Formats: sequence, C-alpha cells, structure tokens
Amino acid sequence: MRYPNAFSRFLLELSITFQVGIACLSILISLLMYFKLPFTGLYTNFIVFIIPAVLCAWMFRSRGLVACVGCSLVLVWLISTIYPPSDFSAPNTLILLFFSLCAILFIGILVASQRNSLDYSDEVQEQLTIINEEQQALFEIKDQFLQNVNHELRTPLTAIYGYLELLLEHNERLDSDMRVTFLQHAMQSCDELQLLVNNVLDTMGIEKERLSLLIEQLVVRDILFEVLERFDPKSVQAHSIHVNIPDYIVVLANAQYLRQVFRNLLANAFKYVPENTPIIISARLFGDMVDPLHAMPEICINVEDRGPGIPANEIPLLFGQFVRLRRDTSGHIRGSGLGLFLSRQFVEAMGGRIWVESSGVPGEGSNFRFTLPCEIRPKISPQTTLADFKQFSSPLPIDV
Repeated sequence: MRYPNAFSRFLLELSITFQVGIACLSILISLLMYFKLPFTGLYTNFIVFIIPAVLCAWMFRSRGLVACVGCSLVLVWLISTIYPPSDFSAPNTLILLFFSLCAILFIGILVASQRNSLDYSDEVQEQLTIINEEQQALFEIKDQFLQNVNHELRTPLTAIYGYLELLLEHNERLDSDMRVTFLQHAMQSCDELQLLVNNVLDTMGIEKERLSLLIEQLVVRDILFEVLERFDPKSVQAHSIHVNIPDYIVVLANAQYLRQVFRNLLANAFKYVPENTPIIISARLFGDMVDPLHAMPEICINVEDRGPGIPANEIPLLFGQFVRLRRDTSGHIRGSGLGLFLSRQFVEAMGGRIWVESSGVPGEGSNFRFTLPCEIRPKISPQTTLADFKQFSSPLPIDV
C-alpha cells in the first residue's frame, strides 16, 4: 500500500459481506491461537482476541466491537464446557481474563473513536469540496455578471455620450426635428441604463421590500398600457402587439412590481424574438374556479411569442440569478441574466408564481405565464380600452 492508512481505507471500501467474512475469519484464527498458544493458564491469553476486536471496531464501530467480544466469549465458554480446563477456577486466571477484556475494550473503543473521527473528517472534507465548488461557481457567475453589466453599461452610456456630443458640436446646423430625435434617443438610452441599474438594486433589496409591500387593486390592462407607452417605439413597432385582456381583469398586486414584470418579459421578447413576428399578451381566470392550493381565484397572464423557443434542458435554470441561455452567452444579444430572476421574485412576493412553456422548436416560440390573486368585486374601473392598443399592432398574420 502506498500510504500508511491505505489498508484501513481499503477495509472500509469492501462490501458488507466481505467485512463480515473478515471479522469471522479473524475470530476463528484468534480462537485457534487461544487454545494452542503455550501460555500458562488457559484464560491468560484472551488478549489474542484483540485483533478481531480492532478489525470489528474499525469496520462496524462500537456495535461491532461489542458483538465481537460477545461472540468470542460465547465461543470460548462453549469450547471450555466441552473441554473443561483444569485451572478455570484459579483466582489469577479470572483476574487476568478481566484485565484482558478491559484492555481489548479500551483499545477497541479508541479504534472506534478513530473511525468516527475519520468519518467526520471525510464529511468535513466533502462539505469543503462542495463549498469550494459553489464558491468557484459563484466566482464564475460574478465574473460573467460583471462582464455582462460592464457591456450593458457601456452601450447606453456610449449612445448618450454620442448624441450629446453631436448636439454640442453641431447644434446650430441641426433643425428642431433632428434635435428632438437626438434627445429622444438619448432619453431612451437613459431608460435602458435606469432599467439595468434598477435590476441590480432590486436584486439586493427585494427581500427587505417584501415586508412592507403595498398590495392594491390593479387593472391589468391599464398597467400594460403604461409599460408599452414607455418602451422604445422602435422596439414596439418592430413587432405586432396583440392584447386580449378583458376590462374586468383586476388583480391584487403591487403596481411597481407588476410594471417591472411586464417590462422584463416584453424586453426579452423584443430582444430575442425576430422582427415582424407577433407578441400576444392575454389574461384569463386560471383554473376552473379556484386552485386547490390557493384560497382565492387567480388570474393567469400570458406573454406569448413566435421566437426561437427555449431548450427543454435549460428551462429549469431559466429563472436563476445571472442565468442566460447558452446560445445567448456567445451571441451578440446583450443581457445581465437578472430580468427573469427578478420577475420570479416580484411575482412570488405578490403571491403568485411564474413559469414558461416552450417546445424549444424555432418558430414555435415561448409562452411566459404568471399568476396573481384575483379581485372578485373590484372597486376600480379600467382607464383603457382594447382600441387603445391598436397603435401597438400591425396587420401581421397571426394564429391566436
């Protein structure tokens, strides 16, 4: 063996059948030695059973030690009954037997303790290995996050700086429409920058906000209209937004959180879904009447697209922190991997749940769905109609 403890480790790696066989064999050998060794007095050489006792204590701990000593005593007693020794009743013989048993038990307990220490050391080592792997994974996530955030910060900042520089250098030669266009582009880049910063800050503060979260009655259609109006018009006009949300759909939620969920889901759709493809946003009562796991009805809100879809093996990881699809990490599309993570945190903080359904087939797209508690008797009225959403749709063929 290469290391001093290699044999002891080898014994522990054997199957339970081999371990029991080794223990029985060592007891038989010690029993043979017990009756054949030329010691004075038959019971003075019981110390030979220390070898099976140590083996049993190492392989089976304290229970193995007790079983080994007990079996040895029973076997010695049976054989001594058949072939009674002449000096069995001698006082010194019984005293030596007692001290031999004490020595065997003491050494066996030490060995069993050593085995327990080894097991504890192995558990600690295994935990340290797991912690090191998790720490390494966190380092990789941190590096990826810093890389993504660095890239995302630079892009809107570069755009803002570029438009402001053009206004500063060529202000007199630009007409009013061009100035307005440049300022609008700069403001849109500011919105992107603000969204990124808010996502990062929300990641750190969402647990504290849960304790004082304001839940109120909200008309889903009104919140969606606010979000679409604040989006970059180019992103919205590149797709056809189809809204199918009745005016009676009212949820119990936090307005800021609900806006953020809509913004994150739509931002992903605008980012990853090809242009000139439809995005369908709908809402309906979830389940037949009331979900068995919830005490009140729920509303299910769907954001469906016709994009590339999501591979089935990556769906369970999709709502994790800093997680991005493999195809996106090496692509040209930017992202911090926080949007869906925060969306899940927001939805769960409002008493709902979020998931995605996708076949992973390009062109069949994905359907992001989340539920929120429903208000049965709302006290507020909608401020928008479905006609208000026509500005976000275009005559694209769609199969709803």
